[in-house]
This record gives sequence, structure tokens and C-alpha cells, in this order.
Amino acid sequence: MIFKCKNCGGNILYNPDKGRLVCPHCDGEDSDDKLVSTEYMTHCANCGAPMDDVIKEHTSATKCPNCGTYVVLDERVEGKYTPDVIIPFKISKQKAIEILRAEFGKRVFTPAGFLSNASVDKIEGTYVPFFMYDYSTDTDFKGRGSKVRTWSDSQYEYTETSVFQVERCMKADFDNVPVDASIAMEDSIMDLMEPFDYRGVVDFQDRLMSGFLGEKYNMSKEELEPRAFSKVDGAVEGLLRESMSEYATIQTEFKDIKKDTRRIRYALLPIWEYVFSYQGINYRFHVNGETGKVVGQTPVAKNKVFAYGATVFGMVTIITMMIRMALSVM
Repeated sequence: MIFKCKNCGGNILYNPDKGRLVCPHCDGEDSDDKLVSTEYMTHCANCGAPMDDVIKEHTSATKCPNCGTYVVLDERVEGKYTPDVIIPFKISKQKAIEILRAEFGKRVFTPAGFLSNASVDKIEGTYVPFFMYDYSTDTDFKGRGSKVRTWSDSQYEYTETSVFQVERCMKADFDNVPVDASIAMEDSIMDLMEPFDYRGVVDFQDRLMSGFLGEKYNMSKEELEPRAFSKVDGAVEGLLRESMSEYATIQTEFKDIKKDTRRIRYALLPIWEYVFSYQGINYRFHVNGETGKVVGQTPVAKNKVFAYGATVFGMVTIITMMIRMALSVM
């Protein structure tokens, strides 16, 4: 499917700054008209150009390499692939570029062209598939905690260690525990993209995808649930430790975390991705499309490092010579 402007026929796109669909040609707002594909999409619904190179196994939304029209693959956002919810982009492309430049633009050893207009213009917004899990937990804990007291008199220093039996019974609810369902996106990077502001969650609307790339889920919610369990276990462990912070040490004797799955939702969450190629290596940078959080590691231009080292060495040499000359005069 593609979304066309009812006024001029142009490809109308979701505008994060305005929070609505805007036509870049006539500035029409929310004047979208959905053109649905009647068969499996292999060619652009706008210009008819083949799209085999951009439609991969899990692609749900892409951009025509010929005419630049953003298309959504009907069969990959419907039926079992229909998302329950979506967080629309709140960070625009221009804002994402500004965030990247603010974060990395002043680094001395980045290669020339790293954040040039020609390079950063290739940044793309992608709706990444996630499953969001809601749990109720019931935790039983038993262990030993120690408290240490020290004092001294005129002759000796004393240390008293007291050991206590510690028990905790704790109930806690966890909502929207996110796990990405994309093989292409590294799990560690997607974890760093958190947290999202789940107050921005809305029921899924395919029109919100116009102007962005997207994937359907690559793995099932059952396959991914162990990662959600791990996140919940870590959060419970943190709450337990917080509740026992008065003890100097804690030795666990028994711990049982029971988890009751209350709800699982299939969600699309917004991520900006910028890929910079340098000396045969792709460096990937990600910006949370809702909060603006940025993750990435810049490449280092060795010629700049050598030039900087040579400059510093030259300056030190000149200063040393000047000091020696001054001393010889004295």
C-alpha cells in the first residue's frame, strides 16, 4: 500500500514535528488516501519499478529506489503480522541529524565526511518489531545479612560483625518489558535504546508507517520470552537489594521468583539508523525516534591521530629548545 495526497497525488508522509501526515509537495495535512495492493508486492505501486533489491524476507515497509515513494507491504502488517500497538516517531530526520552532530561532531579524530550533509542525509527511520511483556511477580527470598560496627578506645580498635536471618516476600508488577524481534538489529544496541516513553503508545495504524522503513517480527514471542524473563529477574534482584541496603553483605540461601504473564503485545518502536562506511567497515549509529537517546561508536582516522601526535611532538621539541637556549644564556 502507499499513501497518496488527495489534493495533489503526491506521497504523503508522517511528520513527527506535527504529529500527523503531511504532503511534502502541497503541504496538505491528513489528506491521505490509501492505495492498497491487490497482490504480493514485487514492484512499486507508484511507478512500477522492480523492488526485489529492497524487499527482504522480513521487510514490512520500504522505499522505492526508483521514485522514492515509501510503500507498506500489506501482507506484512495484516493477519498474524498485525501489530497491536505502535509508538509514532517524535524525532524528525533533521532533529536526529542535529542530535548526532551534537553528540559526535566535536570529536577530534573522526574521519572527514563523517557527518557531512551528503552522509547524514542517508539516515533512515525504521520501525523495529518488539514484543512487550507484562508480568506479575511473587518473590520469596531467604538469606543471611551482616552488619559491621567499629569503635576504638585509647588502646584498641574493635570490630563487631552481627549476622541476621533475612527474609523477604515481595510482589511486583512489570509492564511493557521490551524485547526486540529483529535479527538485523543487535540485541545489545536495542537494549541500550531503552527506555521508551510508553505513554506514547497508540493502537496500530498503518498510515503512521508512511515515510519510514519497517520490519515484521523475525522471531516468535515464545522464542523471545527468556530474554524478557532475564530482564524481569534483574529488576527483581535490584528491588531485593534495595530492600536490604542496610546490610553490609548478603548471602543468598534461597530465592524463588514466580512470574505470571498477564499480557504480550506486538509493537513497532521507532529508531533512526545512520550507517557510515569507513575503510571497508560499516559503523552504525542509532537514535531513539521517540526520546532522542543516541548510541554509537565513532571510527578513528589514523591520519588525524598521526598529524595530532606530530604537532604535539613538534611543539614540545620547540619549547624544549627554547628552554635550553634560555638556560645557556643564563
